[in-house]
Amino acid sequence: MRVSTLCLTMALSLPLPALAGNPTADCMAEATTPEAQAACIGLSAEACRKRPSTTQPTDVAACYTDEYGWWRKRMLTAAEAMKTRAEKLDVPYSKQIAAGMPRLVDDTQIMLDAWQTWAEKRCTFEGMVHRNSPRRMVYAAACHMRLTAEQTLFLEASAKAN
Repeated sequence: MRVSTLCLTMALSLPLPALAGNPTADCMAEATTPEAQAACIGLSAEACRKRPSTTQPTDVAACYTDEYGWWRKRMLTAAEAMKTRAEKLDVPYSKQIAAGMPRLVDDTQIMLDAWQTWAEKRCTFEGMVHRNSPRRMVYAAACHMRLTAEQTLFLEASAKAN
């Protein structure tokens, strides 16, 4: 389990390749549907990977880690928005909650914690499948970026749902 954490930590400690703009952010600014938003995942990492100076696995992992950081920041904002929405959704059920019904705000936190644990294990596994390859950290970093982006889109949609 610690291989993914180690790989991600190593990638985070490297100087990140500077991106010309942020293709992912640009795409998200224009995306109006869930499908269009999903198509934005990985655009910055791919643009970074195509740079001539990005040849080593550590460079490629840094590309994914850079975009992961962008999605992670956005995910934390979306998680807070979802917690706020959960608090509002709990209000009409205050009597039932007082009688022992679970609170959505608690379930939201449980889900967020479980997702974090699952994502770490999933990406560790993905890196370990390639343990004999110097690109194992690329697989782990790409996994973290992808799963974090997907969770971000889920939380953003959930926080806005009617």
